[in-house]
Amino acid sequence: MKYLKYLILVVCFTLLTWANEGIAKPFLWEVEKGDTQFYLFGTMHLGDPALQILPEELKEAIDKSDEVRTEVPMDASLQMKSVSLMMRSDTKQLKQILSPLLYQRTEAYLATINPQLNLIPFEKMKIWALSTVVAMLKNQLKYPTLQAIDAEIYTYAEQKNKGVGGIETVEEQIGAMEKFNLAEQIIGLESTLDYLETNPNFVEEMKNRYKSGDEKVMMVFIENTMFKIEKYKSFEDKFMQVLLYDRNKKMTERIESLVHTSPKKQYLFAFGVMHFLGEKSILSLLQTKGYHIKRVQ
Repeated sequence: MKYLKYLILVVCFTLLTWANEGIAKPFLWEVEKGDTQFYLFGTMHLGDPALQILPEELKEAIDKSDEVRTEVPMDASLQMKSVSLMMRSDTKQLKQILSPLLYQRTEAYLATINPQLNLIPFEKMKIWALSTVVAMLKNQLKYPTLQAIDAEIYTYAEQKNKGVGGIETVEEQIGAMEKFNLAEQIIGLESTLDYLETNPNFVEEMKNRYKSGDEKVMMVFIENTMFKIEKYKSFEDKFMQVLLYDRNKKMTERIESLVHTSPKKQYLFAFGVMHFLGEKSILSLLQTKGYHIKRVQ
C-alpha cells in the first residue's frame, strides 16, 4: 500500500512537472474578415512530454470549432503510406550513392546518438528522408512512444466529434521533396551533418524556443539554422521556396476555399509553426487579402 501511494505521488508530480514545462504561450491566432472567422495554430512535429498537454487556449479554440485541419490527415493508414513514399525503389546500396566520406560521416554522427546505430536500417531511404530522420532521430529515440502535438490535436478533435482532415495530401507533401534531384539531396545531407556536428542540442533548443511562444526568438533561431555561405546558398534558397513559400501560398488558397465554401463552419488550422512566421508566411498572405489577425492571449 505504501508503495502504491508513493507511485501515485510520483505520477502526479510528473504530470504537474510536464504541465509546468508545457507551452507557455501557444502560437494561436484568431483570424477575421467580415463574417468569416477561424483559428490558426503553429505546431512542432516532434514528440515531447511538454507537448502532450494541449494548452487551454487551444482546447477552447478546438471546442468552438466545427472542423480541424492539420497539414495532412493524421490517420494511421496514411502515416504508413507516407513512410512507404520515403523509400527508394532502386536496387542500389547507400554506399553506391553516397561518397565514402559522407557515408562515414553519417554513420559517425549516428554513433554519437547510440554507439550501436549504423546506416543499415536506413539502407532503402531516399536521401532527403535520411537527412530528416538523422536530424530528428535523437529526439525520436528519447521519446519513442510520444506523438507530435499535431496528432494530439487531431485525436482531441476526434474525441470532441469534430470534423478532421488535412489541407494537403500525403502525396503532395512528399512530392515537394521530390523536386530535389539526387545531387541536391546529397548537399542537403551534408548541410544537415554540418549543422548537427556543431549544434548537437538543436532540437531541444528549438523546442524550448517554441514552448516560450516568442515569435522573434523563434525567428532568430530559424534564421541561425541557415548557413548563409555560398556552398549551400542555392540549396537553402530552393529548400525555403519549395518547402515553405510555395506551400504557404497553396495552404492559404485552400484555407480561403474552405472558409468560403462552408461559411457557417468554424475552422481551426494547425500547421508547423514556420508556416506562420516571417514575411512570406500564411499570416502575411492573409493580411494582404484583408484579413485581421490577432494573437490569442
